Formats: sequence, C-alpha cells, structure tokens
Amino acid sequence: MKRRNRGQDGARRPSSGRRHGRGLARESRASLGLALSITVLGAALGCSSEAEPGTGKSAGGRADAPEAERHTSWRRARVLVGDGRGGSLHVIDIEDEEVIAELDAGGPAALHGTESGDYAVAVGAEEVRFIRSGVAIVDHTDHIHIYKSPPKVLDLSLPGASPGAFVSREAWLSIFFDGTGQGGASAQAVLVKEPSLNAEEPEILSLPPVEPHRGLAAPLGDTFLVSFPPEDEPGGLPLGLNVLSAGGEVLEGVSSPCPGLRGQAAIGEEIAFACDDGLLLVGRDGGTTTARKLSYPRADARSFTLRSHVERTALIGDFGESTLIEIEPADGAARFFDLPAPVCHFELEPGRGEQAIALAADGNVYVLDLATAKIAAHAAAVPAFQCDDAVRPGLALAPDYAYVTDPTGGEVHEIGLRSLTITRSYQVGGAPSAVVMMGLNLKNVNVAPGAAHD
Repeated sequence: MKRRNRGQDGARRPSSGRRHGRGLARESRASLGLALSITVLGAALGCSSEAEPGTGKSAGGRADAPEAERHTSWRRARVLVGDGRGGSLHVIDIEDEEVIAELDAGGPAALHGTESGDYAVAVGAEEVRFIRSGVAIVDHTDHIHIYKSPPKVLDLSLPGASPGAFVSREAWLSIFFDGTGQGGASAQAVLVKEPSLNAEEPEILSLPPVEPHRGLAAPLGDTFLVSFPPEDEPGGLPLGLNVLSAGGEVLEGVSSPCPGLRGQAAIGEEIAFACDDGLLLVGRDGGTTTARKLSYPRADARSFTLRSHVERTALIGDFGESTLIEIEPADGAARFFDLPAPVCHFELEPGRGEQAIALAADGNVYVLDLATAKIAAHAAAVPAFQCDDAVRPGLALAPDYAYVTDPTGGEVHEIGLRSLTITRSYQVGGAPSAVVMMGLNLKNVNVAPGAAHD
C-alpha cells in the first residue's frame, strides 16, 4: 500500500449565506447565558466567561435553549460537509454560526468522524484523506478550555483500490481497501495511529493483503480483527474474521462465522458485527479472543448498520427497509421501531444516547424515544428522496441539534431536536450530501447535558 503526501491550500472563509430554511418553522430564541471558558488560539481569554452586556448571551454564543437545558459542549462542534458531485468540503463552526472554511478532498467522498473528534476521514473512490478539525480540548475537571484553529486537509493521503469500511477504535483509524475496482488488486487493511497524524511521519500499519472482498478491520486490544472472503463469491461480503497480530500473523480464527458481515459497533468491552444470521460479539479475555452469537429475533430481515453509545447497554441497528431494532447484547432482548418510510440514515443522540434520530426517504426527521420505544416526533426537513440515490441528503448530530444536507437547494439545515424546527440554514452551494461532526469526543462525559463539566 502506497501513501502519498500532497500539499493543501489554506482555507478561505466564504460567506455563510445564512437564511431560514424550508419545511420547518423557525425556532424561537430564548436567553442562554452560558458559563464556559473559551480560549481561542492567539487570544487567550482565561478561565472566566465573557458575556455581551445586557444580552444574557455569551460572547459569540447562541440563544436557542435555556441555560439549564443546554450543554456547553456544542461550542466546540464543527460540521464537515462534502459535495456529492465534486471534491469540495465546507466547514461550519456552530459557535461562529458561519461557514469558516472551504477545502478540497479531491473528489466526492464518504465522510467519517474519528473517536476523538480531532479529525474526520474522507473516503473517496481511490484515495483516503484526513481532515484536522482545528478543535482541541483541555479539561480542567470543573471546566474545559476550547482551543480553535483553522481546519485543514492533511498532506497525508492513502491511495488504493476501492477504499470502503472505516473503523475508529483504540486510537487506530482503520480503512479496508476492498480491491474490487479496476485492475483486480488485492484487498488490504491499512491502519493509521490517530495521534501520530500530528507527526512528520505518521504511524501506518499495513496488514497482509487478502483476496478481494467488501471487508473491514477493527483493533481489539493488542490484536486486529480482519475479515476474510467467502470462497464462492469473489468480491462479496466476508464469511468471518481472523485475529491478527500487529506483525500481520494470523493468530487464530474467530470461532463463530459471520456470513455476510457488514456493519460494526463497539459495545462495552466487545465489538458487535452484523451478519446474515445474527450479531457476532467478539471480545478479549486476557490473551484469549472470545466470541458469541445472538440470533435476530425475527428471520425476515437483518442489520447492515449498527450504532452504540457509551451511556447505553443496547445496540441500535437497521432491520429491513423501514424498521430500526434495539438489541440488548446481554440477552438478545429486542424492540422494534417501525417508520412510515425507508430509513436512509440514523444516529444516536450524542449526549446521553436517549434518542435515536432518523432521516427517512420521505424527507422527514424522526425522533425515536428509546425509553418508550415510540416515535416521539417528526417533521419535514428536505424534499423526498431515495436512500440509494448517488447524491442524497445526509445526517449528523451534535448535542441538541441535527444537521441535514439538502443537495437540491445547496444548503445545510440546522434542526433543533427539542422543537424539530429549522433554527438556521447555511448556503454552501453545489450539492451538499455527506456530513459528519468534528470536535466532539463522545466518550467524554462533558458532551452530555447535566454532566459534571458544565
């Protein structure tokens, strides 16, 4: 696997072109009065918050929710938006309420956030790029400092045949090159140590190539779980997983197969993988790999995408075209959420994980209450579309807010999750499609409302 270093022009600051969007009513604005210490690079403000006189609003802040209901972590979040037809990337700073940078990914790409929130990863058709969020956090226990700098596409790039599944876990960023494109290349897992992206020579681990297939690789302790292909379907979904050392040696095979493996999520000390016949949960007990299988509660569908949250014991997955499933890995107990339209994207609310937010093909955003297993609310956000459209709306979440791209209007809509109203829209032009959040580390307690680091 070759890697390439390539220069990147500095970010420019286009106008945000904010205006109120279509489909939802504008949300009323209430006093916020945040008390957070914000430190910007080059202009340290110390440990006290500064408010605009007479406004009850923090300097540079917003007023979308009462102080008691609003958590300060939103101020560090940035939204990365990718154009579905070109390589342009736009960065929206939520605190600044504007588009702060336009970058170039070299072509249309799927966007993924990293576990730390320090970076995003753009997975294109033949190349993987890394974007620095420009947000850093210093935690002082009773408060946090937020340091901001311009976002940047790093010089490092990873070219390869058909990059696909991405996993961020245990400070490793894993990209699986399927090898299914032109030229008949082998498949290969390539991993980058995330903290080393700041170094002159990032730490890159290339595991041994295998036969082409739509696989994945996931770090687990001091080993790596790497998929292997089915024998009867070249280029298809994996049949199961091997356990490899950092040196590329196959230590063992995971005891239970996982035909049709697609989708994974960390849950507790295990990693769950979605298979044709159920969920495979793999962990490490000392130096031993453990594996157990949970059958789906119904045989009429399967999951391809899984979501988890550090505050929750259950997994959320798709289950057929218009249904989401919640599964307890401890005993396999399941609940279903049936939506009136195909579910195209879904995420767990990043604070406490108490809600699942779905964007469906009817253009509606749905709020699913996981405590009651009911659809709590829904509202139209974008025109109806198909989940398999090459360029389609995307969904990303910050505490209290959803961000939905609208390729037809060249906009990104910010939607308040408490009221399901569009609070503002950002005009970025082109066909904004992929979207991901940067700047939030979802393992940190200070992301959640009511946490200790208010």
